[in-house]
Amino acid sequence: METGFKRNLLAELLDSVGRGVLLMALGIGWFVFLWGLNLPALLAGIALGTLLLLMRRLYRQTTLARRETALRCRIGGELLLEKMLLSEAKEAHFQAALLLEEKWPLRMQRITADGALCRQEKPSGGAETLLVQCVRMPPEGELSTGQLVEAHRAMQRQQANRVILCVLGKAPPRVIARAEQMPTPIRVIRRETLLALAGRLSPATDAQLVALGQRKRRTPQRGSLLSIMTQREKAPRYWGYGLFMLILYILTGSAWYAMPGTVCLTLSVVCRSGQAEEARL
Repeated sequence: METGFKRNLLAELLDSVGRGVLLMALGIGWFVFLWGLNLPALLAGIALGTLLLLMRRLYRQTTLARRETALRCRIGGELLLEKMLLSEAKEAHFQAALLLEEKWPLRMQRITADGALCRQEKPSGGAETLLVQCVRMPPEGELSTGQLVEAHRAMQRQQANRVILCVLGKAPPRVIARAEQMPTPIRVIRRETLLALAGRLSPATDAQLVALGQRKRRTPQRGSLLSIMTQREKAPRYWGYGLFMLILYILTGSAWYAMPGTVCLTLSVVCRSGQAEEARL
């Protein structure tokens, strides 16, 4: 890994030097083409090349900063939604209302087990009470019509005018269409919108990025490679390869076929023993 990292640094350094030389050559070549080969042309070309290098550096810094900000927002949004998924109902409703306050003019009033009661001013005058609910489910989960009915009942219990569902999973178009056809239409906020709001509200910090990297490095690579090599469905393939290599060794007498054949047969036995242990468990 360190060797690959050093190679990447060396390749990046060579690319940077090559681009710098190219820009400088373009600057000098342009003025030499206009004025001929003389000292003023060389000085003007060096100045133009330096200006191009500075512009490239500024563009690269701006691009890196923009990408870092987008990455922090995306990771921070994922972490915040994961926290909402694992939190209690009231805390999840409260956090969902905070996210909506980032985009819409809501004022939170009270947190209940059914959701967060918020007040919103109407464009025509007056105000309405909204019940903001967080539907906690994994990202692969889907919103159902039964959850729409439960949300409508919660709205009636809390005497709210409308209900807003913040879905942490998927919201199929048919369910969204059904929500709009309810006696009191239900507004469904998709996961993508929540991710954008959560990332803007709580971008990932340096400590969170370090902790996330440590969590991803907990599984050793060697163990994962060994488990892939010894999968039980690969036993017949190893057995066939090993038997074929040993037949070639018998026919030709070459030791080059004996070693890989022995290795393949050994892997076949290891895969079959792992299958037997799994069957006993």
